[in-house]
Amino acid sequence: MTGNGRVCLEHAEVVGERVRLRPVSVEDASASFELIHDQRAITDWIIWDGPEGIEELEERYSRWVKVREDRTLYAFSIVDRASGEWAGSIGIWHFHEEPVAVLGYLVGVPYQGRGLGSEAVSCAVELAFRELNVLLVRAEVFVNNLPSIRILEKVGMRHDEGEEIFHEKRGAQVLSHSYSISRVDWELGAPPKGDWQVRSSRAD
Repeated sequence: MTGNGRVCLEHAEVVGERVRLRPVSVEDASASFELIHDQRAITDWIIWDGPEGIEELEERYSRWVKVREDRTLYAFSIVDRASGEWAGSIGIWHFHEEPVAVLGYLVGVPYQGRGLGSEAVSCAVELAFRELNVLLVRAEVFVNNLPSIRILEKVGMRHDEGEEIFHEKRGAQVLSHSYSISRVDWELGAPPKGDWQVRSSRAD
């Protein structure tokens, strides 16, 4: 890496005990559609209402890095290592002007309750701290989404008191809470670096 600007990931892949995080691709659209389309057990708990067709997912997954004016999205597929199947997705929003990353994720119903979600979030948190050099990782969760709250707490995130966010969802206002973990708190319990494949550069 050169220069003093923000870090930009050119490629990233993380292999954990149960999951592998790799960049999303168009080839993931079919498996993703089967797991998400009309699955209110998933879409009731995320801001997105899910895809209307495979074409929407093909467009969404056509690039794993999406750069906006104030942030960059790195989108990963969650692969179940035991079966090699697409189990979900996780995104890391890296803000340009502040050392913060925000996570968003979903895990297909057949893969829930097996520790895949918590390991995927743990890997994403570690990637954000080790490779993007952020000082804080955050996630938002609907207040009644207890399984997702347990995942965030398991990886060390804590509820940010006073941080209440409302999102419009199917014509209603839904309350979300913010959870976060600082670099200092993460480093106190940081695991040894796992199996990583990362290329990065700096945008000056």
